[in-house]
Amino acid sequence: MRIGLFFPLLALPVLAFAAAPAKIDPRLGEPFTVRERPKLGSDQAPVVVVEFGSYKCGHCQEFHDRVFPELNEKYLKTGRVQWFLVPSSDNPADGGTKIFAVGRCVDRQGKFWDNLGFLMTISNKPSSFLDSVIAKNPSIDSGELGFCLQDREIRAQVDRDFDEYRLLKVLGTPTFFIRRLKADGTRTETIVRGYQPADYFGRIFDELAKTP
Repeated sequence: MRIGLFFPLLALPVLAFAAAPAKIDPRLGEPFTVRERPKLGSDQAPVVVVEFGSYKCGHCQEFHDRVFPELNEKYLKTGRVQWFLVPSSDNPADGGTKIFAVGRCVDRQGKFWDNLGFLMTISNKPSSFLDSVIAKNPSIDSGELGFCLQDREIRAQVDRDFDEYRLLKVLGTPTFFIRRLKADGTRTETIVRGYQPADYFGRIFDELAKTP
């Protein structure tokens, strides 16, 4: 079942933080801090999408199989939209499962987007089987992955992804925060909840592009 809510475009003030404003990601705004995330598209794109999606979410996989390729060709590759993905879910326990750490390590190898579908396909396999399944994927360096999974920073990054999910009060995956930073320092934002077709997103992107 497709579930979607389209919220009217809102002009949101950029909040100032007296303590350490440089730590807030200028592209994304609060509560996003400056750190690495899976992303595609130009840093100069006027519209930014922050997707909260889970490897374990069937609707997320359907979206990335059926809708995202068209959006990528029409909007990301043409410099009109930049896309960030925050892997997380409404189940805090998911953050402790191996697949979210694996996703972070695959991103560190620079192979996240090429393997996102693969990660979604294997996400519900027992952790004890993941190593053998991943080892059969020639595009992922299994040795580097094993080393990466021992890095405590990887677990910290996963925790921060789930923290952002909680702080923004996301209600299920996939959820899309679509933003444009305006010249006067305010943000125009809309939120899409659930799997929607490409033309639905296209109308939002085109409307935001008209925002002065």
